[in-house]
Amino acid sequence: MTMQAHDTLKYQADYLRRCRNALDAALSRIPAYAEWHDVGGDDPFARLAALPIVDKEFIRQHGPAAFVDPRLDLEAALAGREVEIVHSSGSTGDRVSNVWYQPWWDASEEASWRLNAHAGRICHNNQREALLASPLCVGFPCEDGYLSRQRRTLGRFLYLNERVDPGGWTDAHMRRMVAELDEFRPVVLEANPSYLAHLCRFVARESLPVRCPELIVFTYENASVLHRRQVQSVFAAPIASSYGSTESGYVFMECECGRLHQNTAHCHVDFIPFDRRHGGPSIGSILVTTFHNPWRALVRFDIGDVVRLAGEPCPCGRRDGLTLAAIEGRAINITIAPDGRAVTPAEVDRSIGGAPGIEAYQLTQLAEREYLATFVADGADDARIASGLRRAIATIYGSGAQVRLERVAAIAPDPPGKYRLAKPLIPVNVRAFWDRPEGLQATGDRLQDPE
Repeated sequence: MTMQAHDTLKYQADYLRRCRNALDAALSRIPAYAEWHDVGGDDPFARLAALPIVDKEFIRQHGPAAFVDPRLDLEAALAGREVEIVHSSGSTGDRVSNVWYQPWWDASEEASWRLNAHAGRICHNNQREALLASPLCVGFPCEDGYLSRQRRTLGRFLYLNERVDPGGWTDAHMRRMVAELDEFRPVVLEANPSYLAHLCRFVARESLPVRCPELIVFTYENASVLHRRQVQSVFAAPIASSYGSTESGYVFMECECGRLHQNTAHCHVDFIPFDRRHGGPSIGSILVTTFHNPWRALVRFDIGDVVRLAGEPCPCGRRDGLTLAAIEGRAINITIAPDGRAVTPAEVDRSIGGAPGIEAYQLTQLAEREYLATFVADGADDARIASGLRRAIATIYGSGAQVRLERVAAIAPDPPGKYRLAKPLIPVNVRAFWDRPEGLQATGDRLQDPE
């Protein structure tokens, strides 16, 4: 597999200009970067490579105002509701406050639609959309009673769910969701994949007819192969996984061929490969530099996820920027094999997700060689399920792993409503897996203006 690098990638002619403009504006005016040293020159990639890395702790230390151009009047914009302060939906104590500018977010989303043929055809900022996710991420939370459909409708959006934990959904609640899909007739169903998979398991068990949207967009968490299989057993619609964050906007979009393409109109992405022992050079971390947002300038933001590069050009024909084979999962959910090798959540999922009889699972690393696999089963044959699980786990962690299995009725999501397919209870330093020292860009710096 050939590692993608800036000197082998293609960009539109004005991409380097966007990179330079974002970098010039951030380093010359944004208070959070006042102490940073710019090496200068015409090559924005080389300049980026010499800069530190922004993480959520850096954002918390400086506060949201430090990432705003001081020539703008933040207090007046907040008072006039041009912007607002929002909190990212972190589930591990890494929530941060951000200045939210809706027009920038909408433009970033609209640009991402062009990276998928189905979305590009049907999404025009006026399509009806139903959303199924934790209401703490999006929507209207209500744990005491239920909200009317009118109270869960905002313009062209219908929020199907007001409960945080799908384990608490009643049959009547899920039947209401199915009925509302039929009544509302959404063009797009945007969903947290684990939430939609939970609904689809109910629909399949009850043999309910359900209206199919023209497109399903997975967001809010990384989809398991189980989620995709369960959703596809009910819906015939194409599926596109949308990837980004509150801070960075829409960064990648899954195309109709199943690969994820960089939203080059709105961000730059640096890729830092892991050491070969840990899956590099095709697996690594990403840093995002945002474009066009006057109310929040981010440079080399460690978004906290691990990705796997595509080794060959995508059949869809898109060539701009990075192309990913997969999002490998949150860095905080990496576990460690007994031999010290890093194991991404997606690696766990590619094995356990194919084990027979499993509806849902979670793999927890308890200690250096100790692992607990909790699972929800679709049948009563515990011996068959346990055998399949042990084989799957052994292929990942080897014979030295000590594995305990526990069958449960349900697996609750972590706050604010995101499932963790894998999680370590031991300290894991993801940057120790990087192939190059911290702060060093690892994707090359020899690209010339393509003009």
